Amino acid sequence: MNKKKGGMYLVVILLIHLFVFNWYGETAKAASVYYVSTTGNDKTGTGTVSNPWKTIQKAADIMEAGDTCIIRGGTYRETVTLDTSGTSANPIAFKAYTGETVTVSGADPVTDWVKHSGSIYYATMTDSLGTKNQIFVNKQMQLEARWPNSATLDPLNSTLAAVDSGSATTINDGDLIQAAGYWVGKTVWCVPGTGYKSYKSTITSSNAGSITFDKMDIAAKAGNSYYIIGDLKDLDSSGEWYYDNGTSRLYLWAPGGVNPNTLTVEAKKRTYAFDLSSCSYINITGINIFASSIKMSASNYCKVSDMTAEYISHDSDVSNQYSTGIFMSGTNNELRNSTLTYSSGNLISIQGTGNKVINNLMHEADYSAAEMPAIYLLGANHLISHNTVYNAGRHLIFMPTQNSRIQYNNLYNAGKLTNDCGIIYEFGWDGNGTVIDHNFVHDNLAKNYSGTGIYLDNGSKGYIVHHNVVWGNYTGIRLNTPSNFNMIYNNTTYGNGNIGYWGSDFQTDMYGDRIFNNIFTTAFTLPGTHIEKNNITSGTNPLFVNPTAHNFRLQAASPAINAGALIPGITNGYVGSAPDIGAYEYGGPDWTAGHNFASPPAPVFENVSVLYDNKVRQSDFEKGIISPWITTHSRTAASVSISRSCSKSVRLGTGEDGIKQVLTGLNPDTSYICTAWVKADPGEQIQIGVSGFGGTDVSATSASTTWTMVSIPFKTGTGATSATVYAYKMPGTSYVYVDDFGVVEH
Repeated sequence: MNKKKGGMYLVVILLIHLFVFNWYGETAKAASVYYVSTTGNDKTGTGTVSNPWKTIQKAADIMEAGDTCIIRGGTYRETVTLDTSGTSANPIAFKAYTGETVTVSGADPVTDWVKHSGSIYYATMTDSLGTKNQIFVNKQMQLEARWPNSATLDPLNSTLAAVDSGSATTINDGDLIQAAGYWVGKTVWCVPGTGYKSYKSTITSSNAGSITFDKMDIAAKAGNSYYIIGDLKDLDSSGEWYYDNGTSRLYLWAPGGVNPNTLTVEAKKRTYAFDLSSCSYINITGINIFASSIKMSASNYCKVSDMTAEYISHDSDVSNQYSTGIFMSGTNNELRNSTLTYSSGNLISIQGTGNKVINNLMHEADYSAAEMPAIYLLGANHLISHNTVYNAGRHLIFMPTQNSRIQYNNLYNAGKLTNDCGIIYEFGWDGNGTVIDHNFVHDNLAKNYSGTGIYLDNGSKGYIVHHNVVWGNYTGIRLNTPSNFNMIYNNTTYGNGNIGYWGSDFQTDMYGDRIFNNIFTTAFTLPGTHIEKNNITSGTNPLFVNPTAHNFRLQAASPAINAGALIPGITNGYVGSAPDIGAYEYGGPDWTAGHNFASPPAPVFENVSVLYDNKVRQSDFEKGIISPWITTHSRTAASVSISRSCSKSVRLGTGEDGIKQVLTGLNPDTSYICTAWVKADPGEQIQIGVSGFGGTDVSATSASTTWTMVSIPFKTGTGATSATVYAYKMPGTSYVYVDDFGVVEH
């Protein structure tokens, strides 16, 4: 080879190497497209359109970054588990074949039914899921045999018995006419007391007119709902089933009393349709799921879209609902443009950071009446936007989250089985700037007091609630004390009890709450430690366009126009001489809420900067960890279950001990006030202080043995944009405690 040809050969080799690496440094490969069909063959198939595989799992086992699996129409009864990830440039994709309906099902057929007696048939069913057993006839869930019989198969509207009187261990009901001992060993489901949530208990004795059971946490009382399950003898109505663990027999009275061999009967066998745990960059598009869920545990950048998911989760154990629903943790995962319906608990459970739930239709959640919502929102920096969510046994959104965005959602018909609940609810948590804005929040169906729209229960703090329209609730917005650093701006509420509060402790503590520019159509009285301004109440007609039709936009003569306070970050873009009061700006951009499948929205997570928000992160220590606080001195500070009003505080040790946090993003030449709640064991003292703000350090010391708020004003120096807040204890023999820090403009 001459030198000239050899040089050209090397150039070609170098060019090839350049092309086999993409801009991200990833080795490029030709993307493969695989096909799956219910008529395919995993052994002899080649994964081509003319010779497809039979299972999606076969494709999943082979696929690499950049590959696509196209699935032909039909039902696939499997759990697809991935252990390979895609990349940002080359995701792994699963798609339904264009124009064909694909369903991944967690249910298997039950066949070969034998007549037992009357309209009752039985079939052998192995691999019971225990409390997760769920039976379907022609894709509709049937009810476990119960007393009383239900007039409907809808689990959120089933027929329930009513307690005449009771206690934590008894229910008295004149309709219980069965002989002594009939109910022993069976299970009673009840929503006792004030109806906060459901409980289940084993019946230990029974007589005509009463049952006795293992103690519940709350006493049953007159009017409470209940039913009893667990006996083949109570399979006495169509749409009921009973499973005998001893014989592995499933008994069924099919709808209409027909022979179930003429119907499609299925039993739930698998929890998940897809398990994407610890995977990244997996896209699932246009694939429906039935009687199963999707698990994205510690997953990143996975996307599920254009899906219909029915009967997502089921468990008759009311204490085991936390893991129900589509499960999403990790970072930057998405659920879009999908329909989710029916779950005994959550429809979706979100953890991690930066996950998104956008433009979905969700309904029929929490039919177990457990302490669960349709959307369970934990973690931080999530975006819940443009969804329609309705019909739930309890809450629609429960949000122990931080710095998340809940926006443009249409939320209604919470509280179908319980009381004292919120459509949007939180208890004892620091939202760290979580924003709830531009939502329709209406028609909480809770049967008595505290059926609330937006419910920030005792100890909630750091939420920004603005431009929501709230109607048809017992209370529109509820701020139960202590309530701190919550901002209620430019909302429109309509009906009775527009805004309210309640608290058993610290009943006047609304320090840091700001209530501006709202339309409340009834009068309200809140404790004196908050600030309220430019609100319209019952004495003034706001002149809505048509409140009967729930059109709460303003007429041209409305007194709310140009009557609001300027709130940077909230009222930007107002029309006229000043912002309007309420959720709608007359002459400004119109807005609506809820899903739109015909024209899907494309919202993005936006950072929000407002004045008077709390600058301290994890101010209430409810997460049970110290971070992002830094321990100092002996470094023995600990999270403990001794708190001012909720569950956690920080205890500083017997030696010299402390914690500190550096606050950033402060404004120069600005007055602030630092507050904290403290208490000390007898003979001890705790110091709260601020340093590093461009001025002389400031502090305050307390020896109070009961919870006391200390306040420390300070002013940042010229050019100073940060400060350090701290709690400190000198060496001693016992402990001190600190809770609920705050730093806001003063």
